[in-house]
Amino acid sequence: MDSSEYFQNVSTSQVLPKKKILNPMDMTTSSDPTLLLPDYLTISDSKFKDLFLQSTTNNMSTDALIELLNQTEILLFIRELTQLINKFNYSQLQLEQWTFYNNLGMTEGIWTNRVSKKMAEANSMCYTYGRSKNLIKQRLAKYKLQCEKNQETINQCMKQAPLIIDMQTITTMINNLINKDQYELRFELDRRKTMLRLDAEEHKLVEQFYQLKPRQTEINSAKIIWKAINEQHNIIDEIVIFKKWLEVHAQISSYTFEDVQLPKINHIFISLFFQGQTSSAEHIAEQTIAKAEQMIYYLYFRY
Repeated sequence: MDSSEYFQNVSTSQVLPKKKILNPMDMTTSSDPTLLLPDYLTISDSKFKDLFLQSTTNNMSTDALIELLNQTEILLFIRELTQLINKFNYSQLQLEQWTFYNNLGMTEGIWTNRVSKKMAEANSMCYTYGRSKNLIKQRLAKYKLQCEKNQETINQCMKQAPLIIDMQTITTMINNLINKDQYELRFELDRRKTMLRLDAEEHKLVEQFYQLKPRQTEINSAKIIWKAINEQHNIIDEIVIFKKWLEVHAQISSYTFEDVQLPKINHIFISLFFQGQTSSAEHIAEQTIAKAEQMIYYLYFRY
């Protein structure tokens, strides 16, 4: 089996529990996902214009759009409407998220659970996961109300639209812009859904393992294997995030990797860069992914 073949099957070939995936966004956005939410009222006019021009449609020429945005009243209106729709979309995403948590609890019994931090560290697992029934109920009510209020505010704002604006075209452009800018937010929320299932399954399998009354040597071996699997899935997760990041930035003529906060990927990328074996960022990115996949392959056969 070569490394590429193994990488394609690694996520389904393990009989041991999948370990917790670490994400560079965990440190801040797991507690506050609004950090991934753009604010179109705080950026400069020139920055907003640049962003908005990138979301133009075939229904309006760039020159015509620039002419509109150069009118202060129209620019202020579009910025305000963009931020309102931005907040509405965020509330919708959160409502969908907490609806998912509720459905998962009702259908699969996955609510909230925890073990001691010492137990979690010893077995390379998370110490807590899930959401309580009361918290889910509160969040559902909160975001449902937010959606209703935000929609009403949007309706009132659109009544004040300048007559010379083609609102269908403008709203399409606004949605294009927001959809692009909320990419990381959607990715983070989807990651949480996946992690909830993995964490619940992980706790279940570890508990079943100890119920078998294993010998200490078996426990020690299991911990080593779980640690290796944890490292494997951390690297796999970094590769997935890196590939998605490359897809998002593929249309940009020039970009840097300064914002890619992935420890393993960054280490490999910097090593390749200073070795001078490649001539372009794209080539280095390809080599970085290949090296990371080799690391997964190595960990698989090491234990």
